[in-house]
Amino acid sequence: MSPESKSQSNSQLEFNFDKVLQSAKVHSRPHDPVATTTDFMQRAVEIEKAWGTTLHKAREDLLQRDPRELYFDFLIDLKRQIEKNSSRSEVYANLLTSVAIRGFGMSKREIWTCPPTRGGTRRQVDFDENAVKSHLDDHIVGKYFLNPITIDKTIWDGRLPTIGGSDVSQHRSKVPVPARFFNRSVPFVLNNAAGTLYTVQGGTPKFDNIFNPKPDEELLRWMLIDPSYQDDLEPEDYQRCLYSAMDIGQYKFDLAYLLKANRRSPDIIFRDGSLFPQDAYLDNFLIENRRGDFTREAIREMLDCLSYAREVGGIYCGVSKNVQLKIYSAIVDWYVAKHIDQNWRFGNYTFNDGQMMSVLLASPSFLGDNLEQTVTTCLIRRSFTTRANLNTKIDLDNLDNYFRTYQDQHPEVDITPYRRLCKIAHVYMFFIGHSKNPQQQLPRYEFFYSESLGNLEKITQKILSGIQSCGFTIDRDHSFMAEQPVTYIIPTVTQHAHILSKDVGKQIDSATGQWIMSRFKKMIKGNHE
Repeated sequence: MSPESKSQSNSQLEFNFDKVLQSAKVHSRPHDPVATTTDFMQRAVEIEKAWGTTLHKAREDLLQRDPRELYFDFLIDLKRQIEKNSSRSEVYANLLTSVAIRGFGMSKREIWTCPPTRGGTRRQVDFDENAVKSHLDDHIVGKYFLNPITIDKTIWDGRLPTIGGSDVSQHRSKVPVPARFFNRSVPFVLNNAAGTLYTVQGGTPKFDNIFNPKPDEELLRWMLIDPSYQDDLEPEDYQRCLYSAMDIGQYKFDLAYLLKANRRSPDIIFRDGSLFPQDAYLDNFLIENRRGDFTREAIREMLDCLSYAREVGGIYCGVSKNVQLKIYSAIVDWYVAKHIDQNWRFGNYTFNDGQMMSVLLASPSFLGDNLEQTVTTCLIRRSFTTRANLNTKIDLDNLDNYFRTYQDQHPEVDITPYRRLCKIAHVYMFFIGHSKNPQQQLPRYEFFYSESLGNLEKITQKILSGIQSCGFTIDRDHSFMAEQPVTYIIPTVTQHAHILSKDVGKQIDSATGQWIMSRFKKMIKGNHE
């Protein structure tokens, strides 16, 4: 083709930008872990500097802000920011999902971020204002985002509460193989739960340690993870078995030794960790391997605990240190940027709830052990259906039909326990301000709620009263890579249970190794006879 012909041919080409966009691939920038880490570090420094100034102002403001209006305004503003199609639209879309979908359990019926069309970049947010407002009204309790709380000294009708605590520990061990020529060992993982009952007798506080020193073979079925698990399972399934084994051990302990205590069930149980199991998805409930066995057992044991707690009327409360949700922290971050400091970097990196509430609620004026009056966040309801991610898949108002169809498709497994948890398993979570400085990390409290427990605000008063009664202590055991240890403030009974479960677990671990060795020697002896 001559140069002239080539030029004429090119001049006839029509460049249609819209068509190019429709067929184009959008390439995102590669993740830069170093930049992300340094951004987090910078954010941590900024928030620490703002503790006594900007965040102090936010704390004072949030003592007078209706949380329902606050969250609604937050979601509306995120919708606007997402639909502007800016470079930060994806960040805001992820934040909206984190708060509305993963936190509050909203579904497509209330709010949903539609991904860009093929080749496009613009996102749209479907937003039913009335449905969102109704959902927030149903899931938030408290006059303000932050609420002063005072202990009612008559709340226990003139008596002192009985308080229980529980924790589970995991021990990785091995038994030597007495081979003639090679030094070998066989690994195993052992889980162990233990707890404490706190009472005041004759004016004297008393901690009764509770544990099972000699688990039987039925219990060891769930406590002991033998080497065959790693051989038979994919790595992901194996890790999930380890997590579910801890859940099972603690649920079994809570039911047998605390909820069904010999003399009197505790008025409050402060359970280390979340109330929800770590493996909560329905598909995993149906897996036909050991992971499925453990998932099903964890679901059944949790259902037993909640059902019994509902019958006896005790407060079953989780104490979560390592939280991932950003349902409280995102609103604080946004509020500061919107109403207090125009230079505040909203959305660059949002702390999780535990990190942000530890900063926001810490106060130099806090009077140490005196918990008669402090500040709490509003209560937010979170359901098992949200933890199980069902709100992203189906209309929860049509849950029964969904389960019936699902059961018909999988007749080999009875999903009744799972269905029951979806009906009854609702917790209310909140944070209590009981620290002097942000270096002391606050846990999230979450309690199982049934109508038999009565008024929600009274329950928070009882929880506060329970912490005041048994006291709180510093947990340094979970600090990690900190030059000055990051300390967690948790109820003393929970810390007692934590230490006890570790100490007892070491003994059971040793005894289990000896028991395995004894069985091995008997087997060898029998083979030689």
